[in-house]
Amino acid sequence: MENKFKLSQIFKLVVPTILMMSFMSLYTIVDGAFVSTLVGTDALSAVNIAYPYVNFILGISIMLGTGGCALVMKKIGEGKNEEAKRDFSLILYFAFVSSLVICGLSILFIEQILKLLGTTNSLYQYTKDYLFFMIIFVTPTILKFIVEQFLIATNRPKTALFLSVSGGILNIVLDYVFIALLDFGVKGAAIATGIGYAIPAIIGLIFFINPSSLLHFKAPSKSPKVILEACFNGSSEMVSQLSSGIITFLFNIVTLKYIGEDGVASITIILYIQFLVTAVFLGYSIGISPRISFYYGNKDNAMLKRIISFSLKFVWTISVFICIAIVLASPFLVGFFTEPGTNVFNITIDSLKIYSFAFLFVGTNIFMSGMFTAFSNGKISALISFLKTLVFESLGIIIFPLILGVMGIWLAVPIADFLGVIVCIYLYKKYKSVYNY
Repeated sequence: MENKFKLSQIFKLVVPTILMMSFMSLYTIVDGAFVSTLVGTDALSAVNIAYPYVNFILGISIMLGTGGCALVMKKIGEGKNEEAKRDFSLILYFAFVSSLVICGLSILFIEQILKLLGTTNSLYQYTKDYLFFMIIFVTPTILKFIVEQFLIATNRPKTALFLSVSGGILNIVLDYVFIALLDFGVKGAAIATGIGYAIPAIIGLIFFINPSSLLHFKAPSKSPKVILEACFNGSSEMVSQLSSGIITFLFNIVTLKYIGEDGVASITIILYIQFLVTAVFLGYSIGISPRISFYYGNKDNAMLKRIISFSLKFVWTISVFICIAIVLASPFLVGFFTEPGTNVFNITIDSLKIYSFAFLFVGTNIFMSGMFTAFSNGKISALISFLKTLVFESLGIIIFPLILGVMGIWLAVPIADFLGVIVCIYLYKKYKSVYNY
């Protein structure tokens, strides 16, 4: 990282993480495609009802991964290598123990969780089957992203990409085996996803046993402050995932009220497309954030300015391209989940044309939040995520349908993302002199 490199070389750093996050989103998308085509759209709706719980688990993983990585890489930039290794070991140890506790409590209170998620009588068994097996694999789900994040930070993005792609391919194969061949239904989708998370997590952990690695396992730090700082620093990512769960829950409730169960299936398909879009920007942010943290810790302001300037131009360009591409390819994308001519297909095509405007703004919000996380400013990063999702999106989903009817459902997210960009511009200008970018 101490070597200077041209901005064109950034692509070599971020392409693996973009692909990695895209494959990670495919875990959910492939599950949805198999479930929708082989089990039915009711089962697809049930998977979406269970997804807020998955968002919560992923939120813990991403919080510890991004927040912990920024903390550890900043210390390496400051030359505190041994302290960084001990902190790294503590973060993984804490993730492992806490995941076991969450798994046990979730199994114990699964009925209460199902009621909280708002599943209907007709979707209850589908939802329970999917949720139970996702709970079984909570530990590898949490460890997978943390391990891959630290692999990226230690200049092993290709290794992280290989693990993610391998897990994704394994998930696809197992989806076919469990759902198409063995007729496990939604249970098969959850088991396939869990195994697809477990194998990369286990293999990834092995890489950090090698003492020649920049980061490797040592006696963990005994300071709880490390965990608190990592959680606080990564709190924006946790807020984002929790918010996604809350937004999914609100969408489920509103679409059930205004459209019915076909509406839940429709918003599920749209959210799958959004997962893939946000994965691109999240992958870029994850790939570039350790470099931002390092140069900030190393006080290399010139390189910091170049990276951030390039990143903003990249995000804006890709945002326009993605928005146009999705509008043009919407019949193909929606047809991947449901047959053309069906009610779900028609609803989704019409609503996606409106919803797609959100893709012009979402990348800026993700990068800005990640940038402040890289600066170890979890407060501002969390503020961006909190305002965009828990405030703008939640209020939009609740209020706009009362005024505009069904169209208000699909307008809520584009308007929220636009307002989020306005907040980002204000904060970017406010803190420019603080971080010298």
